[in-house]
Amino acid sequence: MSREGHKILLAEDDPNMGLLLVDFLESAGFSVSLCKDGELALQAFQRNPFDLCLLDVMMPKMDGFELAKAIRHKDEKMPIIFITAKS
Repeated sequence: MSREGHKILLAEDDPNMGLLLVDFLESAGFSVSLCKDGELALQAFQRNPFDLCLLDVMMPKMDGFELAKAIRHKDEKMPIIFITAKS
């Protein structure tokens, strides 16, 4: 399966982690939109189609769980993966 054209919404507030993930995913052929907080990620989700959402659990303005609820309200079948540094 080709990854070309598959779009990922990445919500990550840590700039270093965000850039690392973007570089890795883009090198694997994905198109990535990085948002630094949950509110910006929700706005991006409402404006653009995505194939997958990668959501940091702890973010300013709106955490990953709140963001996932808002995304599910708009698209109940959207695949969501939570990422976190918490143990």
